[in-house]
Amino acid sequence: MADRTTPRPSPIAGFTLVEMLAALGILLFGVTTLLGVLSTSVAERRTTDARHELAALCDFAVHRVQHEAIRRVGDSTLPFDLAFVPLVDQPVPGLEGMKWSARAIESEARPDLWLVQIEAKWLDAGEEVTAEFLRVLPRRLPLRERVLGFREQETR
Repeated sequence: MADRTTPRPSPIAGFTLVEMLAALGILLFGVTTLLGVLSTSVAERRTTDARHELAALCDFAVHRVQHEAIRRVGDSTLPFDLAFVPLVDQPVPGLEGMKWSARAIESEARPDLWLVQIEAKWLDAGEEVTAEFLRVLPRRLPLRERVLGFREQETR
C-alpha cells in the first residue's frame, strides 16, 4: 500500500475572537482609568489655582487695610487712639464676581494689636462660597501718616 500522507492544514497565525475581546477590555479599562485621573488632576489644579488667588487676595486686602482702614480718632495724638473703618464688599481686581470684606476685632489684653478678619465671597457653580482669613496687625497709623506726623512735630 502506498504511503498516503494527507497534508495537514498549515496553522494560520492570528488571534482568536476571545483574545481580541480580552485585549479590547484591558485597553478600555486603561483608557477609562487614564481619563479619570486626568479629570481629577484638572480639578486639583483648579483648586490649587483658587487657593493661590485667595492667598494673593488676602495679601492685597491686608495692604489695603493697613493703608485705608486705619484712621486717627479726632485730633488725638495718643498712639493707640485709632479707629478701624471696616471695608465691606470690596471688588477683587481681575476676578469678577468676587468680593471681600475686612473688620477688626479688638482685645483689651492687647491694645497694640488688631485681629483682622478678612472674608472673601464668590459664586462657584451657582453656590456662594466663603473663605475666611485672620491676620494680626499692629495698631498704628500707616507709614505715610506717621512720617507726616513726625515732620509736623519737627517744624513746631
